[in-house]
Amino acid sequence: MSASSNPYQILLVDDLALFRRSMQARLGALGVPISSVASVPEARLWIETQLPSLILLDVVLPGVDGFTYCRELKADPRTRPVPIIMLTDLRTNAYERSLEAGADDYLPKRVDDAIMRIRVKLHLQLADLRKRDGMQPPPELPAHILLATPSSIIQAQIPVQFSGTHHAFRVVDGAEDVVSALQSTDTLVIMDMALGIEGVQEALTVLRMDPATSHIPVLLLMEKDEAELLAGIEFMIDDVIWKPLKAQVNRARFMHLVELGLRSLPR
Repeated sequence: MSASSNPYQILLVDDLALFRRSMQARLGALGVPISSVASVPEARLWIETQLPSLILLDVVLPGVDGFTYCRELKADPRTRPVPIIMLTDLRTNAYERSLEAGADDYLPKRVDDAIMRIRVKLHLQLADLRKRDGMQPPPELPAHILLATPSSIIQAQIPVQFSGTHHAFRVVDGAEDVVSALQSTDTLVIMDMALGIEGVQEALTVLRMDPATSHIPVLLLMEKDEAELLAGIEFMIDDVIWKPLKAQVNRARFMHLVELGLRSLPR
């Protein structure tokens, strides 16, 4: 994406000038223009004349806090479709409170830069596809999910964390099996970094280079201390979930990816 040809626009609402400047650098590789304001009143004025593609919204703000403003935005039919990612260093129930306020996602401010870019890109893509589909719900189809992990624990955990759905899972335990198991009708591929970075990178390259499978979203499971491994592959994946897996946090993440996969199916 280049800034000159990029159709997106991000609005960042944060009262710390240093953080607003740092976000320009952290998200710079996406090539998406970022407008920054320091308060909710400034954000309201900005939004009066234009709509952003995505809002990055701090929780702790002077006057009106981020949770309150998020509810306001989601109650307004004009701004309701705009995805909102809450940002904060608060540790107590921040994720749950963000979702309760109507936010689409939540990120700690100090999250790895690659994770920040991956998550922002995911929600920009989702917003684009929803707009293309006239804001209609995604197709009511069972998702076909390929899970690649050598861990018997994760092989059992993932289907359980999708409980209540009719999604179909296929499981392979080696990176070399991913390519042969791929199907163009797959909705999501989940790969465990425990397969090894070389195997994961090779499978991702084949998946993205093949027109029949390039549309399939990829979720990567990894340990937090492996974040540096994202440097060479972040542009080929659609989301990351840290291990050990936490069902309460991950359920919304899974559903975003399934929606992305269903909306991305060839037509």
